[in-house]
Amino acid sequence: MNGKKRKTAEDFGENFRQLRPAYVIWSAFCFMLFVYEPLLMYSTNKNDFWFDFGIMIFPTLVIFALFLLAGAVLITAFYFIADRLSKGKAGLYQCAVTALFVVFLATYMQGVYLSTSLPVLTGETIAWDQYLREDLLTLFLGASLEIAAIALIVKFGTEPLVRWEARISAVIVVMLLAGLLPQMIMNNAFQKKDALITTNAHFNDVSSNKNFLILLVDAVDADGFEAVLKSNETYRDVFRDFTYYSNTASVYPFTRDSMPLLLTGDVNRNEQEFSAYASEAYNSSPLLERLDAENYDMGIYMDEPVWYGERRFHITSDIKNDMASPYENMNFVMYFRQEMKYILFKYLPYAYKQYSRIEGFDFGMALEMYNYRYDSVYNMMLENPELVKTDRNVFQFVHVEGAHLPFECDKDLNPVEKGTYSQKIEATIKVIDTWLSRLKSNDAYDNSVILIMADHGYYDVDHDSYGEEVLERFHPILLVKGRQEKHELIESDVPVSHTDLMDAYMELLDGKKSGEIFHDMASDRKRQVIWYEYRNEEHMVEYELEGNRFERQDFKPTGRVFDR
Repeated sequence: MNGKKRKTAEDFGENFRQLRPAYVIWSAFCFMLFVYEPLLMYSTNKNDFWFDFGIMIFPTLVIFALFLLAGAVLITAFYFIADRLSKGKAGLYQCAVTALFVVFLATYMQGVYLSTSLPVLTGETIAWDQYLREDLLTLFLGASLEIAAIALIVKFGTEPLVRWEARISAVIVVMLLAGLLPQMIMNNAFQKKDALITTNAHFNDVSSNKNFLILLVDAVDADGFEAVLKSNETYRDVFRDFTYYSNTASVYPFTRDSMPLLLTGDVNRNEQEFSAYASEAYNSSPLLERLDAENYDMGIYMDEPVWYGERRFHITSDIKNDMASPYENMNFVMYFRQEMKYILFKYLPYAYKQYSRIEGFDFGMALEMYNYRYDSVYNMMLENPELVKTDRNVFQFVHVEGAHLPFECDKDLNPVEKGTYSQKIEATIKVIDTWLSRLKSNDAYDNSVILIMADHGYYDVDHDSYGEEVLERFHPILLVKGRQEKHELIESDVPVSHTDLMDAYMELLDGKKSGEIFHDMASDRKRQVIWYEYRNEEHMVEYELEGNRFERQDFKPTGRVFDR
C-alpha cells in the first residue's frame, strides 16, 4: 500500500515538474495580454475612457483568470495525451512547450518592440497593404525564433531548454511590471474618476418656452463647406435664417481640448492634467451657470466623459442625460470584446492585425452611452419625429460625427467603400436638415437660439508626422440663429475666435439676433491658436493668425510654449 502511495506521489511530482514550465510560460503570456496591456492602455490614454482603475480591474482580473484556467486545462490534457502517445517519453510534449514559448516570445516582441509603427486610431479605415516592411520584419522575426528553437533543441535537448524558457518568461513578466508601474504612477492611473457618462435620455425634449441648442458637427472645415454650398445652391436653403461667420478660427486642431472650451470659454494651456482642467472649467462655466439660474434643463450629448470628480451641477436634475458610477450598468461581454480588439490590434503580426476589426476605442459600447456616429444619432432622429414638449427651458449641446473620418457614406448616408470628404459634408448637411426639420415640425424652431458649429477644421494630415499641416485645421464653420429670426442666409467675415463664443452666448440669451453679436471685433485683430500633435498633447505651441487666410504659412509662432 505504501509502495503504491509512494509511486503515486512520485508520478504526481514528475507530472507537475513536466507541466510547470508550460504553466509558467502560459501565465506570463496571459499576464502580458490580459493584465499588462489593458493597464498600460488605460494609463497612457486615461482621459479617453469613461472607466477608472477601480472599475476596470475586476473585469481585467476575471478575463485573465478565465484564460489562465482554460489554457492550464488544455496544457494538462495535451500533456497526458502526448505522454500516452509517446509511451512516457516527454520529447513530444516538450517540443510543444517550446513552440508555445516561441509564440509567446514573438508576440511579446511584436507588441512591445514592433508596435511603434501602429496606425493612429482616428476612426479612419486603415490601409493595411501599406505595411509591407512591417510584414516582412514580422516574418523574419518568426522565422529566426523558430530556427533558433530548433538549433537549441538539437544542441541541448528539450528538457533543459524548457526550463530556461520558463525562467526567461518569468524575467519578461518582471520587465513588464518594471515598465508598467512607473507609467501608472506617473499618469496617476490609480486616481478615482467618478466620470459623468452621457446617455440618450431626454434627447427628444424641447421646450414650449425657450430652447438654446448647439449642434457640434465634428471636423467640418469652412473651405470644404463653402465648396459644397457652391456646388449645390439648394443646400443654402437649409441654413435660411442663419448668419454664417465664415472667418472663424478654432483655438485647437482636435476635439479633446475644443469641447471644454466651447462650453466654458476656458483655454487649456497645459497648466494641469487635462481631466483636472476640464472639471474645473465645466464647474465654473459662465454658460452653464446662467442656464442653471434661468431654469434650463441641460443635456450634454458626447460619446466621451464630460467631466470628472466634484461637480457643481446635479446629475439628472440640472444635467438631464448623465449618469455616474456606471459599474452596475456595465456590459462585461461588450467590454471584453472591445478590449480584445485592442489586444489583437497590438499583438497580432501585421499581416493579421486587420482581423482585429478595430477603428478606435469603443468602450462606450459597454454602456448604453450616447453614440455620436451617424448610424446611431441620425437613426434616432428618424425614429423620433415627434419631440417631447416641456414647460422648462431646454439647453442641448449635441456632438455628432460631422465630416470626421472615416469617409464611409455618400451624401444620403448610404454606406460606400471609398467616400470623400465632400460627400461627408453633404451627409452632414442632410443630418442638419433633418435636425432642423424636426424642430420646425414640432413648433420648436422659432423659439430657439441655434448654433451649428465645428470643433475644428480639417486637413488631410499625414498621420505619421502630424507636423505643420495641422495648422490648416483651424478654420471651422460657425452658423448662428437667434430667436424669432427670419431672413435669407447671411454671410459675415468678422474675424471670430472660439474664445469669443462665451460673450456671444450671453448676448443670444439676452435676445440679440445672430447679426448683432461679435460687434466689437476689429477687422485686423490677431487671433491666437494652440498647435499640438495628436496623441502628444503634453507639448503645445501658440501661434498667431493675422488676417483672414488659414494656410499654414499665415500662422506665426508667438514664442509661447505650454509643456507639462
